[in-house]
Amino acid sequence: MITLSVDPTSQGFAEGQALGTLLVTAVAMAVVWFTTRAWRRGPVPTSAVGDAERAVTLAIRRGNIIRGVLLAVAAAGLVRAVTYEGEPPAASAAPVVQEPTAVAPSVAAAPSAPGRVIDAAPHVGAYRLLTGAEAAEYEQLMSGKSASGKRWFYDGPGAGPMGAVLQINAVEWDEELAEAKRSDTMTQELRDFFAGARATEVTAFEAGPWGGRLSCGFLASSTGRPVVCAWTDSGTWGNVLLADEKTLPEAAEAALRFRTISEKRT
Repeated sequence: MITLSVDPTSQGFAEGQALGTLLVTAVAMAVVWFTTRAWRRGPVPTSAVGDAERAVTLAIRRGNIIRGVLLAVAAAGLVRAVTYEGEPPAASAAPVVQEPTAVAPSVAAAPSAPGRVIDAAPHVGAYRLLTGAEAAEYEQLMSGKSASGKRWFYDGPGAGPMGAVLQINAVEWDEELAEAKRSDTMTQELRDFFAGARATEVTAFEAGPWGGRLSCGFLASSTGRPVVCAWTDSGTWGNVLLADEKTLPEAAEAALRFRTISEKRT
């Protein structure tokens, strides 16, 4: 995965933008104050008392005008600085759990189950999980491509032999993923992934009941125009390559089904 050096969506970037705005505002105020010094003083008064009084009055009035301008500049800079809002790291996003259901007292008293269970479903809509020799064949074909977490292959509704490749990773399996989520935002994770995949027309969609972010984009291919969708939240990262979906909205619906069926939370 390609990692960009600067995350413009992060809180640190927003804090830097705010500090930069305040510094620019301070410099602008200093420039205005010093460049208007001669104008604020006004013409040099003559020896006449009346002329001196008028000069003092004019200088005071001009000084008040400049002070008003400086106050407006300071207010605008402060408002701009405080409106910068950065996105927190992915690990800081609130996790989503399933709604509690009524259970028997004996079940309720039992030790709590893991908060997240991830496993491939035998069927996801029109997609059928490949197992045994079928899955081993595709696993061997993709042995040169690194997979983070778990990977499964599905037969799809199209004429091709394989319709989907599903990959899901979780922080409890991968310390490297956990470390990345403590620093990267979800926006940055998705941006890096789609940049590395060279996807086009990347579009954000509803992420479903587990929250987080979900986006899909087209991949360049000599055999068609497959779609790759990816999602992320505070504890997981997943993506699915879909060969049989024709549009991004259709692919997003399929990806959402893969995500919600393959992952259970308590």
